[in-house]
Amino acid sequence: MNSEKFLVITIDSTHLVMKIEKFLIDNAIDVRIIPLPGELKASCGLSIKANIVDAHKILKLLIKNNIDKNVYNFYICEKNGFKKNFSTFNF
Repeated sequence: MNSEKFLVITIDSTHLVMKIEKFLIDNAIDVRIIPLPGELKASCGLSIKANIVDAHKILKLLIKNNIDKNVYNFYICEKNGFKKNFSTFNF
């Protein structure tokens, strides 16, 4: 069975998702925009997929760029085949 573990960042607006994706890529972090997983809730239908090892670097960039901490959340997705489990990422 194919398994994968990655970081999902939910953000409350489409504009902000695109803005954050751009400056993360500009800072050499491997990310991509994905549809918001149905198991998670956010005001926007998009989210960002990233490597778990980059979580602290991403958080530092969000803080440095004055992104309000109330508009994003970090989750770990453990995907086994078609089954996905999400947990809140604790820094």
